[in-house]
Amino acid sequence: MEFFDAGRYIAGLLFTVGLIFGLWYLARKYMPALLTGAPANDRKTLKISESLALDPRRRVVVVNSGAREHIVLLGITHDLLIESRDAVPAPDHAEPIGGSL
Repeated sequence: MEFFDAGRYIAGLLFTVGLIFGLWYLARKYMPALLTGAPANDRKTLKISESLALDPRRRVVVVNSGAREHIVLLGITHDLLIESRDAVPAPDHAEPIGGSL
């Protein structure tokens, strides 16, 4: 009987831990502002659109900030803004290279 009791205790523990991780996953997926503390209506406009490693120490990144685009050279000891310009709008749809059929 003790073997069945131990199995029941372990099964109950695994079920409880599974519920905790399941709720954590759902909260992280559907309510990220709840976990980070950020306002729900706060939209992030800063994103890295491209990145190119020049060598193990340096990297060039293209950062989009709303309607602006910045090209930055990142190094170990310093960072350098290469260019700042208006962002190029993304095309709505792709056309075939040979024209329309």
